[in-house]
Amino acid sequence: MVNPYDVIMLPWITEKAMEARTSGNRLEFIVRRSATKSEIAEAVEKLFDAEVDKVNVRNTKNGKLASVKLAEGYFADEAAMRLGAF
Repeated sequence: MVNPYDVIMLPWITEKAMEARTSGNRLEFIVRRSATKSEIAEAVEKLFDAEVDKVNVRNTKNGKLASVKLAEGYFADEAAMRLGAF
């Protein structure tokens, strides 16, 4: 397993990302360009002690953006509070 801090570079904090956190139980991150969906899921599970349901990625001019949906019973708001960025 790769170090989770080598996969996840920083949280993506926008108004749309904040709405997805509360209504869609999703967290968004800028990740390493070569990171796979499974590496991103493992990193989030290890860092936030939460189970990941689904990972979507897209390449933007700012880097590779990962949108991570947490599984039933885990809450993105609680994970974001542990992150300290929200």
